[in-house]
Amino acid sequence: MIVKSFLLKQDTIKSISALCGKDTVAVIRPEKKIENILREAVRKTIREKKSAREEMEQVKSYFAALSSSAAYQEKASQIISSIEGYLREGMYVITSEISIQDYVLARCARLCAEAVNDRVRGVLIDGTELMLCHADAKGVQHFDWVGSRQQIKDRVPEEGPVVIPGGYGRLDSGYVVRVGKDGAHMMASLIGATLKAESIVFFIEGRGIDGIPAMTYDEAAHFCSSAHAPFASSAIWPAKNGEIPILVKDIQDNSFEGTIISTGSAHKTDVIWDKDLTLVTVYGTGLLGRVGMSSSIFSCLAKVGVNVRFIAQTSSEYSISFAVRNADKESTQEALRGLFQDNPLLPLDDVVVVNKEVGIVTVFGSRMRNLPGTSGKVFGLLGASGINIIASAQGGEELSISLVLEEQDVDKAVKLLKA
Repeated sequence: MIVKSFLLKQDTIKSISALCGKDTVAVIRPEKKIENILREAVRKTIREKKSAREEMEQVKSYFAALSSSAAYQEKASQIISSIEGYLREGMYVITSEISIQDYVLARCARLCAEAVNDRVRGVLIDGTELMLCHADAKGVQHFDWVGSRQQIKDRVPEEGPVVIPGGYGRLDSGYVVRVGKDGAHMMASLIGATLKAESIVFFIEGRGIDGIPAMTYDEAAHFCSSAHAPFASSAIWPAKNGEIPILVKDIQDNSFEGTIISTGSAHKTDVIWDKDLTLVTVYGTGLLGRVGMSSSIFSCLAKVGVNVRFIAQTSSEYSISFAVRNADKESTQEALRGLFQDNPLLPLDDVVVVNKEVGIVTVFGSRMRNLPGTSGKVFGLLGASGINIIASAQGGEELSISLVLEEQDVDKAVKLLKA
């Protein structure tokens, strides 16, 4: 058995269908174009209390073009009607916009899977019945790895083709929820590891992972932590735990065999980078010796949905620095302001400093481990070229060094380090 993950677009459905043989479990996710149309429909309906008729007409036209068979058209009509009904209810019932959006986008993924299955004549399994999640007393959602694996074993047949809409799971309450940052790839990885597949294939638009022929799991995880990576690093861990190789291929270009991710030989040391980041530094005497301050800071950011890209703290406990997306800067400031106002541990002389327009350059690779002088070479090279390092952090596993630079220095640093 081979588990394959696909991004469905109108011009790739024939290619995808041709790759779904009897030995295939295909996990299908929608393209951003149609997801964004549906997000706008949810926004208009829930926030503005207006009809999303124009957006839904675009949705109907999009899916009608995927297949002309009467059976598919009937299923598509039923699913789109269920979306319209859900949106109408959302106009008059006080509910979470995120909850409505998750349901609508999960139905979109189901429509994509129906279109593929209409061509391959396989077994279609609802992905929300495989991916199980729980919400704790505070409403925080947790993925149920054990329960999801059992559902996969019980429901996914040994012979295919099997087609599964990816990216969404279900809470105990029955509500549909998005599964992580890259749920479809993660689902494919988990299915492959659970069923001990021969391999897992991620079909993307691009030459594998940056045209690199082979990487270890750890190297791929570091590369995929960057914003321009083809998928999230969370998709790698189930395959790593099951020791199932992942092949990353271009859906339309076969000139490159793809990137194989496995326990094989390490790739050379490489460089990744991110821009459009804000470095936030919290410092002051109120942090000294205060148990739980780091937890309080990062918990308040998690509650407002801010993802932290970098963390550095001095051993003096006088300051904590972390990087967030520029788009999350205001949410971060508001969350921290509320934390400090409500927290008597922080006296008024403690401040938050926001450094705008920074980037992060990360040097990574398995060959860095136990190699003396790597950090010195990196710092020396950048220093000799007049590049100022604002902050830095190195993981204890010795696989990466991350450097916070002024955004204007990022491109120059990458060229120097790649040379």
